[in-house]
Amino acid sequence: MRKRRWIVAFCCVMFAIVNAFAQQQLTKISGVVSDSSGAAIANASVEFEANGNSIRTATDDAGNFTLLSTQSYGTLSISSPGFNTIKIDVAKPDGPLRIKLEPAGVIERIVVAADDERIPATPSSQFAISRRELELAGALTIDDVLRQAPGFSLFRRSGSLSANPTSQGVSLRGVGANGASRAVVLVDGIPLNSPFGGWVYWNRLPRASIENVQVFNGGTSDLYGSGALGGVINIRSTTTPATIFDFEASAGNKTTGATSFSAGKSFGRWGLMFSGQALHTDGYVLVPENQRGSVDTPAGTGDLAGSLLVSRTFGSQGHAFARLSSFGESRRNGTPVQLNDTRISSLDLGVDWNDFSARLYGSSENFNQNFSAVAANRESESLTNRQRNPSQQAGFAFQWRRSVGDHQALSVGVEGRDVRGHSAETTFNNSRITAFVDAGGRQRSFGVFGADSVRFQSWFFSFGARVDRWVNSRGFSDRVPVVGKPSLNDFPDRSETAFSPRFSVIKRFNQGFSLSGSVYRAFRAPTLNELYRNFRVGNVVTNANAALRAERLTGGEAGVGLQKFGERLFVRGNFFWSQIDDSIANVTLSTTPALITRQRQNLGAIRARGIELSAITKFARHWELAGEYLLTDSTVLSFPANRSLEGLLVPQVPRHQFSFQVTYVNGKWLLGTQGRFVSRQFDDDQNTLPLEKFFTMDAEASRAVSERVRVFVAFQNLNGSRYEISSTPVFTVGPPVLVRGGVRVSMR
Repeated sequence: MRKRRWIVAFCCVMFAIVNAFAQQQLTKISGVVSDSSGAAIANASVEFEANGNSIRTATDDAGNFTLLSTQSYGTLSISSPGFNTIKIDVAKPDGPLRIKLEPAGVIERIVVAADDERIPATPSSQFAISRRELELAGALTIDDVLRQAPGFSLFRRSGSLSANPTSQGVSLRGVGANGASRAVVLVDGIPLNSPFGGWVYWNRLPRASIENVQVFNGGTSDLYGSGALGGVINIRSTTTPATIFDFEASAGNKTTGATSFSAGKSFGRWGLMFSGQALHTDGYVLVPENQRGSVDTPAGTGDLAGSLLVSRTFGSQGHAFARLSSFGESRRNGTPVQLNDTRISSLDLGVDWNDFSARLYGSSENFNQNFSAVAANRESESLTNRQRNPSQQAGFAFQWRRSVGDHQALSVGVEGRDVRGHSAETTFNNSRITAFVDAGGRQRSFGVFGADSVRFQSWFFSFGARVDRWVNSRGFSDRVPVVGKPSLNDFPDRSETAFSPRFSVIKRFNQGFSLSGSVYRAFRAPTLNELYRNFRVGNVVTNANAALRAERLTGGEAGVGLQKFGERLFVRGNFFWSQIDDSIANVTLSTTPALITRQRQNLGAIRARGIELSAITKFARHWELAGEYLLTDSTVLSFPANRSLEGLLVPQVPRHQFSFQVTYVNGKWLLGTQGRFVSRQFDDDQNTLPLEKFFTMDAEASRAVSERVRVFVAFQNLNGSRYEISSTPVFTVGPPVLVRGGVRVSMR
């Protein structure tokens, strides 16, 4: 008995010693979260991240939180609906932290700081992709990474590794797109959309320089003006002085190689940064084997981008930058004749000083392309058109923001842009020149906007509005045939005005539950490309229309959010509805076995409505699971010019989209898998050319070989799905499996 007592006593002593030792090894991080008036914020998300590991909790009713970590230093992130997310570097805290959150506007025209939360706790539907998630995506180009965001799609299912630039218009949330985007893409507050056509050159920005990406769903013309029918994509890079070096190089099958780097050095308040990217792939043959002929060759690309950025800080809250960039691209589009190349030079200037932000920018773009007619047996082709499309743009955006009291935030601003461009064409018949065609014009736009957000106890209200006016001038279309009389046409100047209001509200309840709602109007002015440039892709000819009017959207949404940080779960659902009047679409005029003729027209009205669901959970210490689902009903409501189109589905908009991401993160290993399902959709306005459903997966695994070096292997379309991209009437299919291996170096 005495022996047993000694054993029990010994065990108790050892337990006390081990427990005391363990307590000494843990760092206690505690604090209280309040608003600017000192009122406690309950159910705020609190996350501490160090060495690839994270611990998450939530504040109690008094705003208190406590975390125990084995690391004594790291980054503490605090967020709550209706407030700006705050991040704090923590190193051996010697007492409770007192953290105040400031009221947040819904979004800002010039985003100075962005939230890395994948599903931010905001009144509107937002989605974020952090730098780490970019590295775990498996996909090589940023547009393929963005397919994780619910509702993101390009005009066609193909990506920028193999697609013609004119098919890379962006669509969000089922509003559809043609070559021109129905969403605005910005880099550090500066438009990335082509000024002439609205499409996006995704490889202009070196991937290594991207810090994060945010996607805002729903009409947002109240801040962003023309083009933001479906929403906005904000890409942020490093623009402040910093001593960093990020490098990535990879090689894979299909003779695919990519190198991207961003290197910066700070000299006190000054900073100098170089960024660059080179990408090449031989690509693949777009036409399936049982339909291809001798003219079918791989579609690939070679891209080269570079930029030089000079920056300077002013005080503790101001900085300015100047960035000179250049981009070149050469593409093969699937046959020997169908080639295109692009050259873009740009200069961007930015200033962020306390509550004031400004952006000035200018660019020059030259887009050249050859079109051909392919024989029905695909054994021969003949050159039909050679185009040269030079364009220039200059623009500015100014924004001022200010907190008023403890519960209100204001912002106002102005924006303007001047775009000029034309399309110089040489047409051919049986390889003989038949005519010289030149068409183009100028578009000037100016907008004034303002927003006000107010927080009252558990309520958060936001109102914004913008007025835009634009003028299409100097429009012309001249045709000089080799034989015959010239046709010279000058189009009258045309102007339009748009008013774009938005109202949003969110109500927060206990237990992490919230309700939100928004109503808004948005618009998109037709691009110079739609107004004046004809083009041909394969056997489809699309004609311009100088009489096009602006598209105008009226919409709204209602959402519910649930934050259960004890279970490490966040779920958000949104029901949305929108109607686009005078929507611009490619309308089929005639169809023959060898040629489909279409023209851009104001379609009448289309309606997009549906449900968007997003969820994220950290179900184990190192594991995270996220999923997104979008149900969209996008239908033609009215089209007086052709009543047979009424009731049909909008082309290129699937009814169901689902994606998921699984990640594993610890000190050495990073693993990521992304899956995406897209349901059946149609390739044409008459719903006669269906594109069947498909599922594809990407994956990436990396391991640290030192503190600064990681090696990785990435798989794109891991399951080898050869899904249909287009039917015109020859099918083209998606890419085969792309496997890459590479190395990343990061010194920060």
